[in-house]
Amino acid sequence: MHGLIFGGLREFAEQRLGAAAAAEIWAGTAFELDAAYPDEDFLAQVERVRAAAGVTHSELEREFGSFTAQEVFLRLYPDYYDANAGCLPFLLGIEEKIHEVVRTTIPGALPPKLHVRTLGADGVLVSYTSERQLCRLLEGLLLGVAAHYGERVALEEIQCMHRDDPGCVFTVQLEQQLER
Repeated sequence: MHGLIFGGLREFAEQRLGAAAAAEIWAGTAFELDAAYPDEDFLAQVERVRAAAGVTHSELEREFGSFTAQEVFLRLYPDYYDANAGCLPFLLGIEEKIHEVVRTTIPGALPPKLHVRTLGADGVLVSYTSERQLCRLLEGLLLGVAAHYGERVALEEIQCMHRDDPGCVFTVQLEQQLER
């Protein structure tokens, strides 16, 4: 897992739990933003944050995903956010415009594979494969991107790796444009 994600998790923990609690969770650890670390290290930090927050693993992944889309990735890729008029166009280009660039420019970074295609006039189908199986994190990212654009979406996970499917597949349907 890339160090940028660790940095985002720490920032999320500070916002969610307060600076003192986050400092305690990160005591004795050092994750450089430009390095890659074993997935087990990330999952251990997630578990520490989850335990301190008193929520389920799924809830924490979802919250962190939404935070990451609205805060961390927005700071990393502001031009990509600005170039899209809404959640659906953003999602349709994410694999080619972001993930492929990350794979070629950041040593050790292994973002998940996403395949996004249109689903009617107001939706997309998002297929996700990753050995990390962080589908709740993806769910939070999808919701966070929609929130960034002031949109509400309905998500349905029609396949899931945790149910022994080969990957996760979400339908994302635009419900309404909210006031920004």
